[in-house]
Amino acid sequence: MNIHFVGYLKTFVKQEFELLKKDYNVTAFDLVIHASSFWQIPKYFIATLLDWKNVRNSDVVWIWVADYPAIPFIFLAKIFRKRVIVTISGFEVFAAPEIGYGNQLYPVRGAASRWILRNSTLTIAMSNAYKNIIESLEPAAKVIVIHGWIDTSLCEEPLPEKSGVVTSVAKYKVVHLVKNIPLFIEATKGMEAKVIENVPHETLITELKSAKVYCQLSITDQFPLTLLEAMACGCIPVVSNSGGPPEIVGDIGFIVPYGDVFKTKEAIHSALLSTPADIQAVRERARMFSIERRNSEVKKMLEHVILE
Repeated sequence: MNIHFVGYLKTFVKQEFELLKKDYNVTAFDLVIHASSFWQIPKYFIATLLDWKNVRNSDVVWIWVADYPAIPFIFLAKIFRKRVIVTISGFEVFAAPEIGYGNQLYPVRGAASRWILRNSTLTIAMSNAYKNIIESLEPAAKVIVIHGWIDTSLCEEPLPEKSGVVTSVAKYKVVHLVKNIPLFIEATKGMEAKVIENVPHETLITELKSAKVYCQLSITDQFPLTLLEAMACGCIPVVSNSGGPPEIVGDIGFIVPYGDVFKTKEAIHSALLSTPADIQAVRERARMFSIERRNSEVKKMLEHVILE
């Protein structure tokens, strides 16, 4: 099977691209190079048109964002009668006016995302929570869920003595707001607590192995992989009841109302009292989200799309 992969080839999306290459013939269009800012749009559209042969020679065009970069590829796919898969990042279908986050706050960009969902052969969400959001936003979209994954060998690595509370965040201001870092700081006053920010992945894993509790208190998150990695490192999760994190946690850990400082503080205190058995249970939960599971689900999905 020939797949033309369109996405920002960094972090998790790059890992997905590398995984696909192991089983399929994959070409790529890197949006990091061609569409890293709004002002590159004119050059981007030219680069997209010059990429027409890769679209023509593919069986499937798989686009890893439901934002404006997807539009010309969907038009090319329609011309060559190719199937289109779109995996959403999350921001494309969300609107949080209190922090100015999400495409659906903006009429033109929101409409573009809905058009993309409506004109794709298949849309992939990484959580059932976001599947529900997409189906409510664009009823014509055909949506399935393929959860994220980690290298579950992390669940086997030895752990040091654990203590303290951590969360992880990128450097951008909007990410601080989405992840609700002010709430984390307020809820952990007087505790051994730390915000892990802009560190290499190896350093992040070392920090997670040392921490006893990991907080994901976001206003929304589709499927935060750092939360899953934290669980694989034996961190007891405390997450808000918004988006995908409750699906990751299941009945292991603590789910708190979004924005509730008192209940968050209470949950963190309880999580800090966790036992070695609790830590092992959290690691077992993380083991469910394996590469093998992801490979099986992707294979079934692609076979279905091709046969449609």
